[in-house]
Amino acid sequence: MGIKNTLSVYFVKWIIKLGFTGLLILILNIWFVTWGINHNFFLPANDPINKAEKIQSKVENADYIDPSILPPELDYAIFNRQTNEMVTSNMSFRNKEKAKEAFQNPDKDKMSYFIRYDSRYETILIHYNLKIQFANNDLRKIFPNPGVWLSILSVLIYCIYLVWNIRSFSQIIIHENQKLIRVASKIKEKDLNIEFPQVRFNEYKDVMGAMESLSEALVKSIHKEIEITNSKAEQISFLIHDIKIPLTVIKGNVELLEVMTTDDMKENFSDILNSIRQIEQYIQDVIDINLNNKQINMNKEKVTVNEFLCNLEAEVRSLDNNIIVEDYTEKGTTLFIDVNLLIRAIDNIVLNGIERSPQHEKVQLIVRQDNDFIQFIIIDKGPGFSEKALKKGTELFYTENYGRTNNSHYGLGLTFTEKVIKQHNGRMMLSNNESHSGEVMVEVPVLKSNSEG
Repeated sequence: MGIKNTLSVYFVKWIIKLGFTGLLILILNIWFVTWGINHNFFLPANDPINKAEKIQSKVENADYIDPSILPPELDYAIFNRQTNEMVTSNMSFRNKEKAKEAFQNPDKDKMSYFIRYDSRYETILIHYNLKIQFANNDLRKIFPNPGVWLSILSVLIYCIYLVWNIRSFSQIIIHENQKLIRVASKIKEKDLNIEFPQVRFNEYKDVMGAMESLSEALVKSIHKEIEITNSKAEQISFLIHDIKIPLTVIKGNVELLEVMTTDDMKENFSDILNSIRQIEQYIQDVIDINLNNKQINMNKEKVTVNEFLCNLEAEVRSLDNNIIVEDYTEKGTTLFIDVNLLIRAIDNIVLNGIERSPQHEKVQLIVRQDNDFIQFIIIDKGPGFSEKALKKGTELFYTENYGRTNNSHYGLGLTFTEKVIKQHNGRMMLSNNESHSGEVMVEVPVLKSNSEG
């Protein structure tokens, strides 16, 4: 890859480029000033001194100083030595005050920026600064120090160039970072169709290479997980098939014996048949969960919430009389659902709550409307969900050994329920309430007036 593609090398080049640009601006300033002096656009810094020296003899040999002999480029003040008054001057007010002070106190410090020549009766103080000036008198008055203005303009241009370069540099870094962020997001989402873009710097290439290795490991992991899932589904399918055959034989023989037996024994056969039906229901639950990730077949229809609640209440009360149903929905609200499947799904939660609650304790089923959703909240009186149950409660075959019956479910009900709820575009959440009892909330969307279902 080479050292020249590293961030540090790019940064050093960037610094050198900024330094070269600053040097180029300085050279252009020097060239411009030199050109201006050669073409009489600027006066050199020592120009006032040279012109003052040319009139020195004329001033010192005269009785009175004639301002007409003075070049227009010179700033001067003429004083009468007898009265110590200023006779005439073309200086600014500020420089006039300095000239008066220098004339009255002609020590070395006060005369730092003045040249003094004496005629017989008068004295002239010529002001000078070792700086370039405009040759044009009007420009010189407006811009007395063009070097300062030129420096300010140069610094401003350099600052603009610096800001533009910093912005360009930051855009390059942001663009490279966004490439990494996009790849990282796809890996997080387990997207297997990742295109790894080309990056500019070696440091980013190293990170992108690590992400590519991570992506390859993720692909292998997902494929392995799919293989395990498919193998598991196949094994369970074989198991279900193997169980159903002898179960059908047992059920047929028990029904035959029930017909042939006395009335005293029929109750025992009825218990056996109920147990067989329960086993068949568990097998059906496994089939409904659809281990091959197929959708559960549903027959959705429009139904009002009130109609659905009547059917649901009748079903849950058939499970146990200790059920409290509270309805807080609005009249006329419509759902688009598979009534039988959704009732069966909620029944699983209610049955789970009954099994978790102590004897004679009541389970609450609260139905309320929240914006565009109907919420079914089932609250039991049990010890609450464990931390593990809150995370794995809907996983296949997961179960807690709570309940007041010995034949508790085998970890199928909530898995089936969650699948049904998701196919209704809803969601299910397990939690513990303030009383530390278990609470399950099922939320399904209401049918909008413009929905087609």
